[in-house]
Amino acid sequence: MAFFRKLKEALTGAGVQGTVRDLGMASEQRSLDQILEMVDLVVTITERLVDVVKFYCADAAEAMDRAAGELDQLESNADAKKRQILAGLAAGGFFPISRADLFRLTVGLDRIANFATGAADRIVMRRFDLPPEVNHLLEEMAKTDLKAVRKLRDAVLTMRPNMREAEALSEEVDRIEGEVDDIYVRIYGILFEMDTDFKTFHQLKAIIERLEEVADRAADCAETIRLIAVRHLEIQ
Repeated sequence: MAFFRKLKEALTGAGVQGTVRDLGMASEQRSLDQILEMVDLVVTITERLVDVVKFYCADAAEAMDRAAGELDQLESNADAKKRQILAGLAAGGFFPISRADLFRLTVGLDRIANFATGAADRIVMRRFDLPPEVNHLLEEMAKTDLKAVRKLRDAVLTMRPNMREAEALSEEVDRIEGEVDDIYVRIYGILFEMDTDFKTFHQLKAIIERLEEVADRAADCAETIRLIAVRHLEIQ
């Protein structure tokens, strides 16, 4: 019986297909593991961004500069991880999850890191004073960014064991992104009422725009995960 089963596999290609599928699953898992490492880096970057904002609001310039320097190094590490993941995806082979979707998710994570670093860079660029209300809202905005990115990490972590749960977590990222938008609108409204100089106006505008982009890019990554989940669930 074993001989006839092997003969059938040889004639139908079932054994080859199974081998290709198994290799594809292994390659996919390696990419997912690397993406999870990258999303952990992005969470740490966003945590350092929160530190930069807190130190700015507390007028702790030296601590702020140190945190911004750490953030820059972490962002360089995220760039290196992105290149590693994309090289693996470009190598070809069969992936149960679309390589294009994993590519898009990886690039999206890198953009979160870029905008977080950009926000920190704008904060440390020039010392300036803001009303206490604006300082409070900046902290709240950065903390809400972190909440969105952490929820995104939960979604990435859940993809392999439970795509349906990953989809639900991704929807939660969208909701948190809406909270960031609300804070952005509040700060923007105050900005136009402030009696301030041209440089401060544009520096603060650049900061809050990048803080908003952190959450926007997290929502984009969440949308990619939902797309992956829908495609996966269709073939179940």
